Formats: sequence, structure tokens, C-alpha cells
Amino acid sequence: MEKTKSPHLFFIYLTIFVNILGFGMIFPLLPFYAQQFNASETTIGFLAASYAIAQFILSPVWGRLSDRFGRKPIIGIALLGLACSFLLFGLSNSLILLFISRILQGIFSGAAMPVAQAYVADVTSKESRIKGMGNLGASLAAGFIFGPAIGGVLSGIHISFPFFAASALAALNFISVLIFLPESLSQKAGKLMIKEGFFNIKQMYRGLRGELGSLFILVFFWSFALTNNSVAIPLYGLEYLNLSVLTIGYFFSVQGLLAVLMQSLLIYRITRFFGEHKAIVLGLSIMAVGLFLVPFAKSGAFLLFFMVLMTLGSSMIRPTLATLVSKETHEGQGTTMGIFSSFESLGRVFGPMLGGWLFSTFDFHSPFTISAVLILLSLIFVVQIKGFFRGVVKSRGD
Repeated sequence: MEKTKSPHLFFIYLTIFVNILGFGMIFPLLPFYAQQFNASETTIGFLAASYAIAQFILSPVWGRLSDRFGRKPIIGIALLGLACSFLLFGLSNSLILLFISRILQGIFSGAAMPVAQAYVADVTSKESRIKGMGNLGASLAAGFIFGPAIGGVLSGIHISFPFFAASALAALNFISVLIFLPESLSQKAGKLMIKEGFFNIKQMYRGLRGELGSLFILVFFWSFALTNNSVAIPLYGLEYLNLSVLTIGYFFSVQGLLAVLMQSLLIYRITRFFGEHKAIVLGLSIMAVGLFLVPFAKSGAFLLFFMVLMTLGSSMIRPTLATLVSKETHEGQGTTMGIFSSFESLGRVFGPMLGGWLFSTFDFHSPFTISAVLILLSLIFVVQIKGFFRGVVKSRGD
């Protein structure tokens, strides 16, 4: 039973949708836009990575600020900051401004997800929390589905137009949050413990050594594998299966639609049937199998099937991990979800960089096989050494 009315959560889901919609509208156009300023491929890579690096550094900061000052003001600041950073990107006339605006997008985007997760944890019971986390994941997936398509259409008007549209969407969402979203935090933290790990390095180290360390490890490897293969799959499809860019785009849209369905409609039923710990083990196992099979696809149909298999597994993981972290933490929800998001962002930093490098340096199997092996090894390590199996046994009674 939820502690507050579901219409309030609509604005939280909308915040994540708008955040990712803006990202999705911009990301496919990023290389072409940066090339107008004579950016090299390496520079474009750093420009793309700067977003995730900023998220990695600032997510715990925003989370802790939300424990001190409340969720609503931080979400409002995030949306207003995103509106300004998208606008700056569209108005940029130099590479330096592109980097500044891209870093700002990462900074303010780094506030949205952890604070949204903390809000959901504030207003839901432990029993219904997986529904809220699943809907957040579905909002994220929906943003990835519609963002690139809308960005492509709007870029036909002018290549800068998607950035202005993303800015307007964030500004409208800021106004709606300001007017309609109630504060969820009933008891705010008394002070900011800046000297005790306000920034993420010390907090992440302490998190790894704590009882939630196994969950942080898993979200890192999940994020690494997912983003690694977002680079490797298009390369494989284009170079080895002779698929068109449009076909690969459709395949990713199918993945996104499946993720929305899984996380909005099925994840609650899956976790009720298996328990949350078992659902994570099952999801990671299915995802690893899908990843391992991708380079053996000999046609587009097989590639799509293996991508669907991978998505069935991956869609079980993130909302369930986020639910377990929010349930088991003894710290503030904002602080904990900020660290959780930081580990996820760290995976998004290394995943795309290593995906292309492995593909070009070794062979086309390497990004997929290494991702699958890392997931299985981390799962074995967590289950056998970190005591995760005790949670699996306990979950039989969930």
C-alpha cells in the first residue's frame, strides 16, 4: 500500500522521461553537431563521456543534498539546470561551450535519477516499492525509444532545434513540479557531513565495503555490459551482417518497448513469484546468455532474438537492485541512491569506451563475451562470497 497518491508519482516518472528524452534526442546527433566545430572522433568520444563522468562525480552530492533540503527543491534545480544546459548546447558556437553545456547536462541529470528513486522510496511501502522502481525504469526506457526518433524529425527543421525542444520540455516539467509535486521527505538530515564523504570517491569505497557492496558491484557490471554493447551491437550489425542503420535503430526500439513492458507491467509479478534476490540472479543469467549469443547471430532475425533475450534479463535487474538498495540501507535514501547511481554512471563511462576498443583491437566476439563473463563472474562472487545467497534463501518467504 502506497503512502501517497499515485498522481504525485506521475511527475517523478515524467521527470525521468523528460530527462532521458532530452538525452535521447541529443545523443544520436552529437557527432554530427560536434563535427560542425571540426571536432575529431577522439574529441567527440570525450564529449560523449563527459556527461557520464559528471554524473558519476555529482550523483552522491545531489543525493545527500536531497536528504538535507528535501527532494522537491533538488528535482526542481535539476530540471531548471537541464533546461538551461540544453539551451546553451543549442546556442553554442565553439567546442568549449559544447563541453561546458554537456558537462552541465551530466551534472543536473545526475540529480534526477537518484533523487527520483529516493522520492519513490519515501512514498511507497517496502511491498509496493518494486512497482515504483519499475515505473521509473519504464520511464527511462520510454525516453530512449522516443528521444532519437523525435530528435531525428526535429533535426530536419534545423540541427539545433532538438536542443531547444529538450530545453522547453525540461522547463515545462520544472513548472509542473513546482506547482503540483508535494515534498516527500518528512524528516530532513540535520547537517551535511562534508568531511565524511560528501563526494563520491570516499562514499563509493565505504559503500563497497558495506553490506550493500554486492549490489553496487552488480549495478556497475550491469551498466558496463549494457552500454558496452550499445556500441558493439551497431558495429557488428553494420560490419558483419550488412544491416542498415535504420534496421539497427528498429532493433533498439524493440528493445526499448520490451523494457517498458517488462518494467511497468511484469517486474512486480516476477518479483512476487520468485522473490527479489532470485529475480536478480535470473535476470543476470538470462542477460549473460543473450550477450554471449549475440556474436553468433548469422542474420538480422537471430540478432534481434538474442537482443530480446538480453533485454528480458536486463529489464529485471535495475529496478530490482534499486528496490533492494532502498530497502536495506541504513543511511538517507538520497545519499544511498546517489551512490547507487554513481556506480551505474561509472559503468556508463567505461562501457562505451571499451566496447569500441575491444571490437576494433581484438575481434567481434570480444565485447560480448567479456561482458557475459564479467556478469557471470560477478554473480558467482556475490552469491558465494558476499552472502547474496542468504538473501536468495530468505526471498522464498517474500
